[in-house]
Amino acid sequence: MERRLARTADGSYCPVRATLALVGQKWVPRIIYELMRGKLRFNELATEVGGCNSRTLRDRLKALEEMGIVSRRVVTDTPPWVEYELTPRGRELAAALEPLASWGRAHLSAADTVALATIAAEA
Repeated sequence: MERRLARTADGSYCPVRATLALVGQKWVPRIIYELMRGKLRFNELATEVGGCNSRTLRDRLKALEEMGIVSRRVVTDTPPWVEYELTPRGRELAAALEPLASWGRAHLSAADTVALATIAAEA
């Protein structure tokens, strides 16, 4: 996350801007959403997130781990088996995203999401 995105015009740190910069990164809200159900292996998470290439997913998970939002646990080295789960800090962030999910359930239909996907694809 770029530091400048967490700053106001006068250079002061703004926690709201910092949070928006974090959850505004592509795939981050989806990763957090999928991990709300519990631990997932890398390939399981990649399948659930869908559409995110492995390198990007790895980079996002590494950044989230460095921020203390996601924990990574190596289960076995051979074959490689790694599990990811939300930390207490990550669960707090997931809880903060829940009102967005509630709003979506109340105000967005399946047709709306198709229209949004079409607009996003054209951008």
